[in-house]
Amino acid sequence: MVLGSSPPPEGGGSARLDPIVVDQEMDAAGAGDYHLQGTFSVTSSVFAYRVENGRTYHRYRDGSYYLPNDEPERERLDIIHHLYLLLLDGKLFLAPITYPKRVLDLGCGTGIWGIAMADRYEHAEITGVDLSPIQPPEVPPNFFAQVDDVESDWTFRDNYFDFIFSRHLAQSIRDWQRYLMQMFRHCTPGGYIELSEHALDLHSDDGSYHDGLALWRYMMLLCEAERKAGLDPGICQQLGGLVRRAGFVDVRVTVRKLPWAPWPKEPKLKELGQWSLLSLSTRALDAYAMALFTRHFGMPAEEVKELCDAAEREVWNKKVHVYQLHYVVTARKPVASP
Repeated sequence: MVLGSSPPPEGGGSARLDPIVVDQEMDAAGAGDYHLQGTFSVTSSVFAYRVENGRTYHRYRDGSYYLPNDEPERERLDIIHHLYLLLLDGKLFLAPITYPKRVLDLGCGTGIWGIAMADRYEHAEITGVDLSPIQPPEVPPNFFAQVDDVESDWTFRDNYFDFIFSRHLAQSIRDWQRYLMQMFRHCTPGGYIELSEHALDLHSDDGSYHDGLALWRYMMLLCEAERKAGLDPGICQQLGGLVRRAGFVDVRVTVRKLPWAPWPKEPKLKELGQWSLLSLSTRALDAYAMALFTRHFGMPAEEVKELCDAAEREVWNKKVHVYQLHYVVTARKPVASP
């Protein structure tokens, strides 16, 4: 895995990504920290989940998913939803669908995407699946949430959903080919799927991300820990090929850069960076690292926290210009031959 450079995206949808131009006026202001404007709050409920190192985790299929499900994590998930709306120019999805009837939201989390779909498509039946019942108590009448593990055998009817949506499950899925084959089985002929995932490696176009940073060490350990946990930290670059192998056609891969702070000159990227910092403020680095580092490296929780805090301070430093690549893969199930 090569870090610190701007790699070409996987073929099938996007040209090589241009470098992000740094806002020199902000950069010249010194190596101080950014200052976020505004707040973001999410209503939460109290659940009796397993507590480990100050975070709460899913009880259902305990240990299969290493990110927490507590209030900071729920807040982060809703911020991520807003990030994707900005990243995709206000669109809930990129698949070319206009009148969905039955939609499946895999790993729905707080249900924010599925609820937005239910509001927009009142005629459609939206089903959300997650390991935790953390969706709000009041939802649109056409949104249905259920607790289940998407890596288990699905109980839906074959050829049932005309749109299947999966976002940020790279930290959960271990057998992607089986996962995609289940999508193929339960998607209607002519229906679409969409996968949205972020690559774990970070990049900079100006060399400000290097192996002398705590952030670099954090990312290296995160990738190694994921491999120990049976996950593939480089899965994003393989998704297009895996989707084709599962039988889907019209596969399109879109790659977007997401800066982790408001250092870019371009206004939209600057706004995305502002929201990325807000996401970090929900203990995001801790969420990804705490369970993995303590379980697979035997690191004390305090040591993990110190590393996360040091890495986060570097992101807040105006001299560090890092970004992450986000992949959106859309594909269609072929119409059955007569």
